[in-house]
Parts: sequence; C-alpha cells; structure tokens
Amino acid sequence: MANRSSKTSRPDKGSVLVVGYNSRVAACSARRAGYKVYSLGHYEDLDLLQCVENSIRFEDQPESILPFLKKFDVDKVVLGAGFEDADVPASMVLGNDPKIARDVGDKVWLAKKLDELGIPQPEIYDRDNVRYPCIAKPIVGGGGHKNYKVLDESMLPPEDEYFLQELVTGMPLSVCTLSTGSEAMPVSVNEILVGKKWLGVQHSYTYCGNVTPYLTRFKDQMCDIARKLIPALGLVGTNGIDFIVNKDGPKVLEINARFQGSLDAVEMATGENMFQAHVDAINGKLRPFKIKQFGYRAILFTSWKTKVVRDLSSPQTADIPPVGTVYDKDCALVSINCTGKTRGEASACVRDTVRRVRKGIQRV
Repeated sequence: MANRSSKTSRPDKGSVLVVGYNSRVAACSARRAGYKVYSLGHYEDLDLLQCVENSIRFEDQPESILPFLKKFDVDKVVLGAGFEDADVPASMVLGNDPKIARDVGDKVWLAKKLDELGIPQPEIYDRDNVRYPCIAKPIVGGGGHKNYKVLDESMLPPEDEYFLQELVTGMPLSVCTLSTGSEAMPVSVNEILVGKKWLGVQHSYTYCGNVTPYLTRFKDQMCDIARKLIPALGLVGTNGIDFIVNKDGPKVLEINARFQGSLDAVEMATGENMFQAHVDAINGKLRPFKIKQFGYRAILFTSWKTKVVRDLSSPQTADIPPVGTVYDKDCALVSINCTGKTRGEASACVRDTVRRVRKGIQRV
C-alpha cells in the first residue's frame, strides 16, 4: 500500500474517509461541499489527490477498513463500490447501514423483495426452469463486466457465485434518488452507457458512463417505483436504481446502495453538489432538483497495454492518471465529463476529448 498526501487549507464541515475502488467521485464532491476528506482506494489519480488531505492506495481489497479509520481518526466514513457492507459500525457510516446494504447488494435477496412489493423485474431462473438464452450475473457485485449471456447448459456458471436472469432487451437507465429513510425523492433519470466500443470497451455489459437526463415516457413510472422502493428497503442518502426499459415499460435490475457512477453527470446536469444533498437527506431534508443542461460522463478504456505519456489534465477530464502509468488491456483509463444544451452538444465534446486523450497515450 502506498501513502500519498495533498496539502489543503479550506475550512471544513467535519472529516470523512471515502472508501471505494474509485473514491474520486464522492471524495471530490465532499471536498467541494467543504468537508475535510481522506481516501482509501485502488487509484491515486491526480485530481483525487487535489481533493484529499491524505490518500492510501490498496492493490488488493483489504479484509478490514477499521485500521484505516483509526489511522485517519475521521468523524464519518463513506462506503463506496465494493465496500458497501464493510465491517464498520453503522454509527460511523455517512450513509446506509452496512447490514442493510449487504442485503440490498445480494441480487437474489433483492429479487424476492421486489416480488413482495409487486415491482416489475426480469424473471429469476433456478437451474430446473432455465429458458435460454439468459443472463448470468454475480450474486454480489456491479459494473457489469462479469455478466455474460448463457446460450445453453454447457455455459452455466457456478451456482454459489452466479444467478440466472431472463434476458430482457432494452435501454439501460437509472434513477438517482435521495432518501430520508421514510421518504425518497427522485433527482434524475440517467442513461447508462454499457459496452461502447468507441470508448475502448471489450465486454458488452461493462459500465462506461452516464448521460443525464434521459427523456423517456416512462419517467413518471420509474420515479414512482423509486419513491416506493427506496424507503421500503430502509435506504438513506443517495441511492441508485438500475432499470432495463423497453416498450413494455421499466423493470428493476439492481440497487446501488451508495454514491453512484452517475454522480458526475447528475452534478453537471443540475449544478448541485450531491454530497451535500446526501448529507441533508440523511438529516431529514429533501428539496427538488432542477435539470439545467445535459451532463455526459464517459469512461475511456484501454484497447491494449497502454502507457500514459502526456499529462491528460483538462477541464473535461477526471480520474487522471500520472504520466508514466501503465495499464493492461481493458482497464478504465480516464473519465471525460462534458455538458451541453443538447445531448448532441455534450456528446460532441466527449468525442473531441477522446481524440485529444488518445494523443497522450501509447501502446506498449
């Protein structure tokens, strides 16, 4: 593990440790909201280090984060992707109780809960009633990179690690919400980018960004589901619901009981600070958000083993690796954040930035 620090001097509202494979999204939002921020994550990108007082990087996920809480001596901890159910006292967590997050993150448990609530979802198959083709998904985990299409019995995965779900085609969308625990407020409907080859993605189901807002005739139905589902699960602060949407309407795929990857797009589209909104919701305060423009976050992946040879910093880039960093094929390289009065305007900005970023990397 490596230890890095960044000098900051702004007044703060308290101290938080943000934990996650990519902690930049929540950490920098917290910093902009006036909090003193520390980071524990897999990446030490240049823009992350500008947001934090201190950062510790891990190569492999640590078994416990309690030693890091003692090291940093912070007021609260924010649990991000991969750490939603970490062994932290609920009183320390600025967000969902890890025990609740563990249940919600178990997609088989969630499917049963959705059935109880009468909320539409793709059918879950057991091994005796499989209809091919279907989708195999890890019981726990997100990002889509381990999902795959099962065409016949020879492709069935380990039963204790994966579950099987009806293959439903449509548009992947999400709803970002804020919740007090008893009341949930939808903030935005977002397009989920998956498997985009122009972003270097090799796998059809790999997450690679968001566009906010997404305009759909099913918006009200999706928001109604969010208002019902999030409080029923006992979730607080910001949480996301992933849907698959086609002519038959929306079906729930999973819940992200944490800060979502769409945070950049939502903040750009609304002009609001989502970390402060998260804290306000936990404290029982909700207010409506207004969409002001399109926010587009795209994650560029490496198409081969790649070395960063120039500084990739710009107003449109985030998760910026240091010069000299080497990535294997099919790794997330950098995020590109653009806004526009239209989706097309934001998209054009993203594609132009992708071209500029590619000039700063080399195949090795």
